[in-house]
Order: sequence, then structure tokens, then C-alpha cells
Amino acid sequence: MRYDTVFLDVDGTLLWVDLDVEGYVRDLAPYSANGGLSVEKASGPVRETMHRHIQENIKHRTEDDLADFKLHNAEITAEALGIEAPTNVLAEVADRGISFNPYPESESVLEELRAMGVSLYVVSNWDILLEGVLTDLGWRDYFDGVIVSAVVGSEKPERDIFEEALRMSGKLDRRESVIHVGNDPVTDIRGAAQSGLDTLLVSRKNNANAPEATFAAPDLNGLPALVRG
Repeated sequence: MRYDTVFLDVDGTLLWVDLDVEGYVRDLAPYSANGGLSVEKASGPVRETMHRHIQENIKHRTEDDLADFKLHNAEITAEALGIEAPTNVLAEVADRGISFNPYPESESVLEELRAMGVSLYVVSNWDILLEGVLTDLGWRDYFDGVIVSAVVGSEKPERDIFEEALRMSGKLDRRESVIHVGNDPVTDIRGAAQSGLDTLLVSRKNNANAPEATFAAPDLNGLPALVRG
């Protein structure tokens, strides 16, 4: 085989994250101080909540610390929208409004790669709860290891997270046998390339430009054949 080890990004590569803004409005409208909570009004602040989480979750490396951060994040959004709800309600609504949706081919590709004897590792910018997300999806057993930014303390495109993945996979001296697969031209492609790895850019909307990518594809369907060489 051309590659015997595959590093995989998660969000935008294996799945997409969805926010249920309508559900947020339905659940929290009774707590709206001005009675004017609507999907249109809530959409921006709710999505900003997710943006803050993505930007700052690396700072929160224990479950208690992360829970406090998520609650504070939910309170910021509620205040911006004029919502006066108990903190436990805000936390429950925030967690309920997030869903993780696999792309149609993700599971079958993971199964095929495992059947081929390929070693698989997640390398993801995510909070410390990613292993739980993979377990809930029934995916954890596909992977030989999960390298998460909030656990490692380094985010793609930084070199340290890729070096940790190489160390964990036993490939520090065999980088040519590894390919990193991701959807972001900077965090995935440039970051992996700077660590001496071949890369596959997954551009599902065909709108990503990554001249540093070794390969590019619209989805994961061709990955097993690419790995075989």
C-alpha cells in the first residue's frame, strides 16, 4: 500500500456540526424578557456561541473547567438576547441544540480502511469530549488513537499536534507512510505539510484552494483506493 496510516480530521471531513436554532428559540422563548425571541434574532448570537467555543475550548482541559466555560458561554448568549433563564436550563438547551451528523460515506470508508489493515488516527481541533462523541456515533473502535487539541494543548496547524500524532502512531521516522485527510487548507493541509506529511484535501463544496495539498477530492469515497496506491 502507498500509505499504512491515515490521520483524519473530524468536523467538515467525517461529519458536520449542526445547531438547532429553532429548538433554542422554542425552549427559551418563555424566558425572554421582552417576548421578542425569534429564529432570525437568535441565529447570529447562537452561532457566535459555537464560534467562541471553537476558539477558546483549548484553554479548558478538565471536564469541570469545560462545563463552567460552556455555561458561561451560554449565559453570554442569553444576556445578549434578553433571556432570563435558570443556569441549568441554559446548559441543557445549549447541549441539546448541538448535533453531530456523519457524511453519507464516512462510516463505510472507515470500515473499508480497517478491513484493509490501515491504522487510523483522529487528529482534530476539538474539546476534551471528542472521544465521547466518537463513542456515541459508534466510531471509537475504528481508531487506534484520538489526538485532540484540548488534550494535547496544541491546535492545528501547529506542528506539535501533528508530532504527537506521529509519536502515538509510531511514525516519527516513517512520515512517508502517513497521509493526513482534512477539509481546511490551513489547519489541515498546510499544518500537515509543514510536518512532512502527504495530504488529502476534502473540498465538499469544491470551493477550497490548497496548492500545498498532495491530493484533493470532493468526499472520502476515493480514500481507500488512494491509500492502496
